[in-house]
Amino acid sequence: MTSRMPSVSPSERVPVAAVPAGKVGMWVFLATDAMGFAGLLLAEALLRARDASWPDPAVRFDRGLAGGLTLALLVSGATMAAAVAAAKADRWAAARRLVLVTAALGAVFALGQVMEFRALVMARHVGLATDHAAGLFFVIAGYHGLHVIVGVAVLLAVALGGQRSGRGVSIEVAALYWQFVDAAWIVIFTVLYLLPAAPRG
Repeated sequence: MTSRMPSVSPSERVPVAAVPAGKVGMWVFLATDAMGFAGLLLAEALLRARDASWPDPAVRFDRGLAGGLTLALLVSGATMAAAVAAAKADRWAAARRLVLVTAALGAVFALGQVMEFRALVMARHVGLATDHAAGLFFVIAGYHGLHVIVGVAVLLAVALGGQRSGRGVSIEVAALYWQFVDAAWIVIFTVLYLLPAAPRG
């Protein structure tokens, strides 16, 4: 007795062509990029667990500044989502303004991160080679900051591009990248700034 597979009506099928190639490519890129962040955070966790002298992030870092920058990035995620909604409703002027606001917030984050790095090096004398904690902090936060700078450039290119055809897809693809940058930072902020050092002894 042979079993027959349930048939799928044509209306239920999703053609491959319905998914823009740009979205597929971005998902593949983000999946591989997430592995890079995961590897760095795993190194942080392993070294933190083995190093009894790991510094307390509450003492070393400016949590107030980091919290403000985190808020700016979270707001930028909301403005990017609003830009996608506006683009889907064919409100291109509003979508463009929202993308520019998102880019501006991203630029504020990047500038604030540069200020934080400078304060650590110049005022607190904490550099890349100070200890494992400092080295991983600069690498992980700097790697994410590079993603933010690239994202700002992409957002400006999308907002200032003159060709309307395909602009909706471009905004959606840029939004995928930007939301990933947001989500990655939430994890990074929690690990680098909020998790306390292991108790001594």
